Amino acid sequence: MIQDSKDFERLLKYDNLIQLWKEFCGAHTTLYDLTCEEYLKLLESDIESLEGILKRKETVLERINKLEQKRLTTIDEINQKNLFGLHISKVSELIEALSVIEQERNGKHLQKFNLLLVDIIEKIQEQNKKNQIFLNRAMINLKDMKESFSGKKKYKTYSSIGVAK
Repeated sequence: MIQDSKDFERLLKYDNLIQLWKEFCGAHTTLYDLTCEEYLKLLESDIESLEGILKRKETVLERINKLEQKRLTTIDEINQKNLFGLHISKVSELIEALSVIEQERNGKHLQKFNLLLVDIIEKIQEQNKKNQIFLNRAMINLKDMKESFSGKKKYKTYSSIGVAK
């Protein structure tokens, strides 16, 4: 229940943060999709399409940075107005401070959006690792090809127990 202007301002900040987290989730989902698409283009060796994907990823990352600035500004406003009686410096502290509002509204929207966001970010990190492994293997293969063209290729032989000599 709204009892004073501070309560009203808390509710407004809460609603703004819910919208911000929705936008974070959407932008990160787009980034994840592009990261997966990037992997497919790497497998296809489609460099032209890959360049386009990288430009689109850069645009999405710029959007995420703007959202992050918006989040930081909102937290600064909350701290300056001392809306929750404590200084908020981490997202976990923000979610904790807003838990009272979430209980009053019979939903933990911010907590759920934050869990979704963390899950999407973890998936992006996993996909980036796959992309990096693929690129590392490609670089090794290119190096091997270069060495074979220049006559510097050294072939490995294996012992009876499978150890390279």
